[in-house]
Amino acid sequence: MLDNSFMEWGLNCGRLFGIRIKLHWAFVLFILFAMVRAQDKQFEAVYLIVLFVSVLLHELGHCLAARHFGQNPDKILLWPLGGLAYVGGAKDAREDFWVAFFGPFVQLVIGGVVGAVLYFQGASFHFNLDILRPLAVEMPLEQITGTFRDWLLPLIFGVQVWLFAFNVFLPAYPLDGGRMLVAATLGRLGAMKASGMAMILSLVCGVYLMARRDMENGSICALFLLCEAAMLYQYRITGMIFQHPAFSHSSRPLYSSKARKTAAKPSRSKQVPHLRLVDSKQCPQCGRSLPTTAKMCGFCEISV
Repeated sequence: MLDNSFMEWGLNCGRLFGIRIKLHWAFVLFILFAMVRAQDKQFEAVYLIVLFVSVLLHELGHCLAARHFGQNPDKILLWPLGGLAYVGGAKDAREDFWVAFFGPFVQLVIGGVVGAVLYFQGASFHFNLDILRPLAVEMPLEQITGTFRDWLLPLIFGVQVWLFAFNVFLPAYPLDGGRMLVAATLGRLGAMKASGMAMILSLVCGVYLMARRDMENGSICALFLLCEAAMLYQYRITGMIFQHPAFSHSSRPLYSSKARKTAAKPSRSKQVPHLRLVDSKQCPQCGRSLPTTAKMCGFCEISV
C-alpha cells in the first residue's frame, strides 16, 4: 500500500453528491507532460477531458453503489493510474461484488448510448483480438468532414470500451475484474486459495502490461499490479490475509442462499427394548427382570 501521506497530496475540487473530489498532484503533472509532448494539442486536450470525466463517473458508480449498501463513501482521488474511491469495507462478498461491478457498469451505459448514436449515424463496429481494445468504431467516409464532431463521439466510445476492458477483462486485484472474481469465489475457495489466485493473476496481468508497447502508462500500471501481487504474497505468508478487507468476509459468498432447514434424520441404530414386565423373573444371563414365559431377555437373545 502507498503511504497515506503521499495519497493526500492533491487539490480539493469540491464535492459531488456529497462526495469529496480530489485531484492528485501527480495527475496534474501527467496532464502537463501529455500536453507538452502531444503533436495535436486540441485532440490531446479533448482526450484528457473525456478520460477525466469518464474515470470520475466510473468512481461515482462505485460510491453510489456503496451508499446503496449503507456504506459512507468519503472521497474520490484521481491520479495517473485512474481513480480511487474511498468507500469503506463491504460487509460481505455480495456487497463487494456489486460495488466493484457498478464502476464498469457506468462505462456500459455511456458506451451503449454513444454507440447507439454512432450506429444510427451509419458507423460500423469491428471486433478485435485485443483484450484491451476489443471493439472499434469506423465512420463512413461520406460523413467525414474533418471537423471536431467527426472524432468526438468515436473518441468517447473508444474511451468507454478501453476503461471497461481494462477494469473487467484484466482479472487482476485490485482492478474491478479481480475484485469481482475474488468476491464470486471467496465463499467456495476460502481466503488462502482466493488470495493465491488473485496474487497469480495480478502477477500475470502485470507481466502482460509490461510486455505491451502500445499503451501509455502501461509500465506504471504493470508495476502497480506487481506490487499488489507482492503485497498479497506478504499477507499470505504472515497470516494477515484473514484480516485483509477483501478476504476477511468469506462467510457469505456472492451466490449464497438461505440455509435449508432439514429435519434431523433419526438414528437407525438397532435397539431392542426390554420386554414389559408381567411377572417377576430374572434373566439367567444378565439378571434383568423379564416375564415368566421368557427364557432370557431380548438383549441376551440377540447376543447369543
